[in-house]
Amino acid sequence: MPDKSSHFKVRSFTCVDLFCGAGGLTEGFHKAGFTSAFAVDFDEQAVQTFRYNHPNTVCLHRDVQSLRGKEILHAAGLTPGSVDVLYGGPPCQGYSLAGLRIADDPKNHLFLDFVRLTSELEPKVVLFENVEGIKSMQGGKAIRAIFQEFERIGYCCEARVLNAADYGVPQHRLRFILLAVPKGCTAISFPQKTHRSPNQQLNLFDEIPLLHVTAWEALSDLPLIGAGEGAEELAHSGNYYNLYQRERRGCRSPGTIFNHRAIKHCERVQTRYSQIPEGGDNQLLPVELQTKKRNTWKLHREKPSRTVTCNHRTDILHPMLPRGTTVREAARLQSFDDDYCFFGNLTRKAKWVTQDDQVGNAVPPLLARALALQIKSVLAEEAVKVQANFAKS
Repeated sequence: MPDKSSHFKVRSFTCVDLFCGAGGLTEGFHKAGFTSAFAVDFDEQAVQTFRYNHPNTVCLHRDVQSLRGKEILHAAGLTPGSVDVLYGGPPCQGYSLAGLRIADDPKNHLFLDFVRLTSELEPKVVLFENVEGIKSMQGGKAIRAIFQEFERIGYCCEARVLNAADYGVPQHRLRFILLAVPKGCTAISFPQKTHRSPNQQLNLFDEIPLLHVTAWEALSDLPLIGAGEGAEELAHSGNYYNLYQRERRGCRSPGTIFNHRAIKHCERVQTRYSQIPEGGDNQLLPVELQTKKRNTWKLHREKPSRTVTCNHRTDILHPMLPRGTTVREAARLQSFDDDYCFFGNLTRKAKWVTQDDQVGNAVPPLLARALALQIKSVLAEEAVKVQANFAKS
């Protein structure tokens, strides 16, 4: 393996996204000043979404199992050793606490391709992202296997579970984050929290001035549309009521809101939804209104959302209107900007993943940005050290 200290001679910070999906990780790294050189995903509609929102990134519609590091470098116009950060989250259905957790699900072995491409590309930093449930999969054997594979190819790993709400995302979303660097290089610590719960007790050494962003702070400026109303493209009034809303305006298509279309519920369903108390779920309904479904929850305006799922149209309800959340509302809760456009169908009858899937599977861009800024500071520090060493020699 080449001398890893030579990696830090590169001055421009370049990233590569495996299993890119709609592009939440890349969006966060872009906001932190990274150059996204390459991305890949197996789903056609997710790739369409990514390409629209990141037109300067080479994005392939491919299965990573058939992809080689040399192909990535050639397609992106990169040279060996020039990838600063390699990141991604392999499909996690088998890892999820909500899924069947089938140990021999072939998707659970895609991390081996992640490791293989790490070995072939030799990035300075690796970011491996997944659901919290991966920690307990197979009694912890999955995590140990992942650590061992990275160590086998010369990388040291640190891992932690982060809550997106602690980094300005209006949603309690726990994500497993693994950071890896070549042996002998400076370890990268995890970013400090920027937001906290109003109930959190602070001590003299805490410096977390901002409170968690609430669901209503995220959504209150969006047009109030009823069930069956809205459109794939709407004009925004331009008004905002807080910093979070102002920052979500975006710069690609100022004044435009994409994907704000509400599902058309029948009168019976709307009646049931209207009876669910704010911040409560459908198990609190009168017996005569209850159904077999047990995971429908209504947003509380003064609290962050629960985890946004791929079924948010029926799992997460608007706090004031008797309907499920729109793709745009879910994207706001994920911290995507308003002009980040999602392509694809709204039903699972289609071959490819839906807009809902793309939003629900994404890493919140603000969480990704916090990680990117932390990584960037270490990369910059290492670059300065290398410069100084060259000056002495």
